[in-house]
Parts: sequence; structure tokens; C-alpha cells
Amino acid sequence: MSSPRLLVTGAGGFCGEHAMTYFSQAGYEAVASVRQEYPAHSAAIACDWTDIAAAKRTVQTVEPDYVVHLAGLNAADRSWHDPAGYLLTNVMGTVHLLEAVRGLGRPCRVLVAGSMLRFELPAGDQAPEPTHPYSVSKTMQVLLAQCWPILYGMDVVIAEPSNLIGPGRSQGLCARLARYAAQAEALAQAEAAPNNSAATGDASSRGVTTRQLEPFRLSSRTEQRDYLDVRDAMAAYDLLLQQGAPGGVYPVASGRFVTLEQLAERFADLACCPLHFDIGQSTSPSPAPADTSRIRSLGWQPGFTLEQSLQDTLQDARARLLQKGDRG
Repeated sequence: MSSPRLLVTGAGGFCGEHAMTYFSQAGYEAVASVRQEYPAHSAAIACDWTDIAAAKRTVQTVEPDYVVHLAGLNAADRSWHDPAGYLLTNVMGTVHLLEAVRGLGRPCRVLVAGSMLRFELPAGDQAPEPTHPYSVSKTMQVLLAQCWPILYGMDVVIAEPSNLIGPGRSQGLCARLARYAAQAEALAQAEAAPNNSAATGDASSRGVTTRQLEPFRLSSRTEQRDYLDVRDAMAAYDLLLQQGAPGGVYPVASGRFVTLEQLAERFADLACCPLHFDIGQSTSPSPAPADTSRIRSLGWQPGFTLEQSLQDTLQDARARLLQKGDRG
């Protein structure tokens, strides 16, 4: 019996690379789709999902049994400067994927990765209150993903992950803190043994200057976030591919909140040298806790502790900094 074929869109990104690893090891025939300018896998298919013709060609070529749709733009701050780009990529890219899958004319389950930063649509004629254009794009994405099962009988399930962390090429806060800690360690090591380049490596060759690093800037002491290991998220996605209800929306989160200050303190405990932080006084609200009862009722629960996720993220940052230095 052949393995089910699974198409991963956005396979060149942080979550996409983890998806390719997880689903390949889980027995799927995982096929990577990446943007042409960012090929992450030698055998990947290049596809711009904002181009419906390209979307249809890709899906017809792969003929997947499952799709995990991770492609999109996800930097909320950048969405202020390019709202049209975010709507085109996150909304129309999803529509094009769904239409391409519909054109297959045979069963194919699609998992769409939404975001907990979407907003609830108000009742009546009350105006919506989005927090940024990214939130608008993800709200529309989820709405459309829910509509296609009703309009066309398609098999679509939606996951809404919290802040995903772990080893890999993430641009999130935890990854940036890990890179800062790794740079600080390399600098401290070089300063402690400046003539022992064979043992410590040259700090400047690793992208670390010979002066003290600037303190890492955090917006607030009190803002809270739910951090979930990306590997736990992939296990949840796999479960939803098998057991999720069509049109269902499943929040996927750890259920534990930490403040930004507590996060910084944990990295300070893990680092091998002192770390310095500049903490602001932002009063931005923290996200509301997610109700994960739907996904947990299917038997899912997080397997990684926060400490393990942060340790793995820091170790990955150390290894990447060392590789950068080895390459000169």
C-alpha cells in the first residue's frame, strides 16, 4: 500500500521545514512547495499561490491526498506597510489553493493554518475592530476556509496556532532572543580567551563585534504570550488531518502564559554569560487564552516543556552562529 501524498505549501519557512520533517517521518510522501526565490529543498516545486494558474498546475502535478497550507505572510508589524500584499497572499493565495484542489475532482483534505490573531466578526451593523492588516487577512482566510466546505462540499479543516517556537529559521521573539544570547556568549568567550582562536573561534567572523552588544529591546514587562513548540503543532496538524471536522476551527496552544520579562529571564538562566535587556512600558493588551478543548478532545496535548523548547532554540542558534563563523 502506497504512502498518502501530502503537499506542504510554504515549505521553505520555519513551520514548513518542520512540517516536511515531521510528515516525512510519519509515513507520508511529503512534497514541498516553495516560492521560487527561496528554494529550501532541491526537489521542491516552485509555486506562487497568488497566481491561480500556477496553483492549479502545482496541485495537478502533485495530486495530493492531503495539503498542509502554511504559505503566507505572517509579520503583523510589516502588514501596516503592505496591506494589499497581505490580503493578496493570505486570502487569495488560500482561495487559489482551494480552487486548485477542487479542480482535482477527487477527495483531498486541506488543513489551513490560520492565526489566533484573527478577530471575531461583530453582530449586526457594528464595525469590526481589527488590530492590524495581518489580522484582517487571517480573519478573511479562516472565513473563506470555512465557507468552501459549505459552498462546494470540500474537506477543509482550520488550525489556529499560538506563538510557535523551537529550533529553526524563525523570525519570532524567542528565536531573536536565542540569537542575541548566542552572540553574547560568543563575544564573552572571545574576550575571555582572545588569543585562543582555535578553541573559541574569532568573534568577528561569527558576526559578533568586539564591542559590547546593545541590550535586547523588549516592549513590556507584563505583556503575556502563549508559546507552543512547533513540533507539537505539527503533531496537532497530523491529528486534524485524520480526525478534524470539515469546516472546524481548532485553536492549538500550550495553555501556559509567560510575560515577556519572564521569557527574558529564562534565556538569561540558559545563557552562559550575562544578558542585558532594555524593557519598555508598552500597555498593549495580551491575547486572550485560547480554548483548546476541541483539539485536546481528540487526544492531543503538548509534549515539549517551555524549558526544552527554549533550550533547543538556543542550541540551534549557537550551532548556526558557529556555522556562519566556519564559513567566514
